[in-house]
Amino acid sequence: MGRHLGILRAMQLPHLALALTVIGGCGPASRSGADANSNPGADGGTTFDAGVCEDVVDVVFVLDTSSSMGFVLSQLESQIAQVVSASNTLAPNAHFGLIVFQDNHFIDNTGPLDGGVVHTSATSLQSAFRNYRMNFTNADRNPGDGVSGPTTQNPICEENSLDALYAAAESFPWRANATRVVILVTDDTFLERPDNYGDRDHDGLTNKTDFPREGNYPAAHTLVETVDALKTGRIRVFSFSRITQPSFLARCGTGRRLPWTDITDGWTTPYGAQPPIPTQTDGGNYDLDQVKNGSLSLSATINTVVLESYCSPPIL
Repeated sequence: MGRHLGILRAMQLPHLALALTVIGGCGPASRSGADANSNPGADGGTTFDAGVCEDVVDVVFVLDTSSSMGFVLSQLESQIAQVVSASNTLAPNAHFGLIVFQDNHFIDNTGPLDGGVVHTSATSLQSAFRNYRMNFTNADRNPGDGVSGPTTQNPICEENSLDALYAAAESFPWRANATRVVILVTDDTFLERPDNYGDRDHDGLTNKTDFPREGNYPAAHTLVETVDALKTGRIRVFSFSRITQPSFLARCGTGRRLPWTDITDGWTTPYGAQPPIPTQTDGGNYDLDQVKNGSLSLSATINTVVLESYCSPPIL
């Protein structure tokens, strides 16, 4: 699965517990060479570990909270209970994290464990999704600036997913015996250090106050650094991103650093000389537009990738 982008894209798994009953409670030890349109395991090519799996489950959500992403936060708020229940059925005491980003990022601290960084229930995650949608997405406010930060502070279309991913790898308290999964959702590509998300015209300054106002939001990491951190942590990245360019009317209303043809870079197409992040971390990518139009369920797909990753370390 992880070596083929988009695999399981059409597969729906509303009840993970049913799948657990079928496979005897432990995740797949190997994967068949299925393509993006296949149903993994349907040909009997997937085999399962006959031993005892003792992994716990750690899942971190890395979410773009820019003004176009409200539907994602709303869907997660309504569906997250299914994900929490399914993960705990797979292995009790599942841990969840949340990192939100636009031009900067913020590690949510409203959970009950590890200083608030770890969530264990759907209730606290629902409150967090609602908070970021209302106070940041709706106001176009950068999450790292807090609720008193400036609004409409997003001078270019690209979003800082790279630094948020790095934070997920390095700052979340991943457990030693955990199956480690990142679920990232964004509708654009990213920039690398030393670029600055607040420098709309790329002149090295961030002092313009007319719309869209500039700000000092430097990129802190490169793609290579971020992927190295994810690989070191044995973390799979499963992304939901745009597969095709949006129509003219659906595009973000500010300028961009990279061409519109590059919005898939890093997710389904290479970023410069580097393969997509899901490819490099043995993960996968799914079509965000299918989530938006209702043809792909966020919760069912997340349940599927957690199940498929369980007790099966990434092949790097």
